[in-house]
Amino acid sequence: MNPTGLGIVHISLLPGFVCRTDQQVTDLSDIQQRLVAALVLADRPLRRGDLAARLWPDAPAHRAGARLRQTLWRLNQATDGGLLRASHTTVALADHVEVDYRAAARLIAAVSGAVGAVVTDEDRLPQAWSVLRHPLLNDWDDDWLVPFQEKWKVQRVQTLERLAERFLQRRQHAAVLELADAATQADPLREGPRRIAVQSCLFVGEVADAHRRYRGYQELLSAELGVAPSGAIPQLLRQDRERQLALAAEF
Repeated sequence: MNPTGLGIVHISLLPGFVCRTDQQVTDLSDIQQRLVAALVLADRPLRRGDLAARLWPDAPAHRAGARLRQTLWRLNQATDGGLLRASHTTVALADHVEVDYRAAARLIAAVSGAVGAVVTDEDRLPQAWSVLRHPLLNDWDDDWLVPFQEKWKVQRVQTLERLAERFLQRRQHAAVLELADAATQADPLREGPRRIAVQSCLFVGEVADAHRRYRGYQELLSAELGVAPSGAIPQLLRQDRERQLALAAEF
């Protein structure tokens, strides 16, 4: 519950920054957005000096500190004091603020951990898709943000691949392709999602699509890296071909 009476404050970082209060978008300046994003990604209170140095790396410490105080004041004015929790030494997001990035992190933890099975139910797929398909703050290229963006890319691709594997085991072809293709879009050179998609196509008899997908991946690797895929996908295609020939021989 927001003690200021503004209702739920929601911050979105996927794929871009949005601040909403009671379903209304709150306009924040670029530096205010970056301050909020830094607090979200730190996931803990930040010391004022550290936050100022991150946002104004080229400014002297006293000037960066002054800019931080001014930005905090304006941000509190813009949100009626409903967004931050600040002391003389640290700044953090208020406890009631909801963040899509943090919800995504919880989903990733669930998929990776012992409770992962709860998110593989078909009715939970839209939730997984909505939080995992987007890059983090896609239009920002701040130096301090790059490690967070790279970590998020790796985490979401791995999670999409894990979910695709689970739906593959359940022979739910449409869900497999949705998840595998999302992982491929995020990391086109990664083989795992390609293999899962091909395997699913073979399970449902979409042999031409399986071969088309493999050829596309083969051509991409050759053009980008000058290498060939591993033998995993050709082995799947060969085994399916042998199975088809064996079935034909029975008649």
